[in-house]
Amino acid sequence: MKVYAPAKVNLGLDVVRTMENGYHELDMIMAPISLYDELDIEYADQDKIEIENMELSEDNTISKTLGLLRDCYDIKHHYLIRVKKNIPSQAGLAGGSADAAAVLKTVLELEGIEVEMEEKLNLAKQIGADVPFCLVNQFSRVKGIGENIEILDTNWKFNILLVKPDFGVSTPEAFRLWENQEKFHPDIDYVQMACENQILDLLVQAMGNALEPVAFELRPELAKIKEEMLDLGMVRVMMSGSGSSMMGFCIDEDVLQKAKSVLEKRYGFVEVVSVGAKL
Repeated sequence: MKVYAPAKVNLGLDVVRTMENGYHELDMIMAPISLYDELDIEYADQDKIEIENMELSEDNTISKTLGLLRDCYDIKHHYLIRVKKNIPSQAGLAGGSADAAAVLKTVLELEGIEVEMEEKLNLAKQIGADVPFCLVNQFSRVKGIGENIEILDTNWKFNILLVKPDFGVSTPEAFRLWENQEKFHPDIDYVQMACENQILDLLVQAMGNALEPVAFELRPELAKIKEEMLDLGMVRVMMSGSGSSMMGFCIDEDVLQKAKSVLEKRYGFVEVVSVGAKL
């Protein structure tokens, strides 16, 4: 069975506080985009995962998902899972989480196990913070460490320019640095209002990412990319998640495409993608 695992972007990200257990309470607006990994999932004699052009880490999200499903349900089959990675890693786009969500849904379907969404979300949060959203895969307000999801009433769809340099940003390091910085708290209520009412002008004014200043401190090259994108006509540029992908916003499609043609000569991943796209 061929399935698709869409990436996400953060249109707003606030770090509310550090909790007693050391995790960070977040308040975010997240949306799916038209960039996705392609997975072939089929029955096999033993579980095997193959990721095109990538070494498989021992703690990869797909193995974790299969292990959790076997712990929780009577899984009768083994699976060969081949992944074609289109979502860059260490990008703030939830590529690994998207793959996990796709495997979770598909294996349950192939096994004929009917599970309510609430139970799927409970499984998903045990795999990774972004996996619950990747299961929902709609404009959402996401709180806590990613487990509390409110689907927004919107069918908005618009294009952005996505630029990912050839380096990532360490999420643990970004949060560690955030602890010692002056705190920036974007107003997520206004970002939600912009999405629900489909007002791009309000979105570009209201959006913000509390981790962007610390990511720029860790990797000053990101600030340079942001300036390049603004110089090429973007009305707003913001980092997604903990980085290192930069999102460029502009209502003029010609400007997006011209900027893409310039920046793809400088960076390994440059794409115009649709926010809110549904497969």
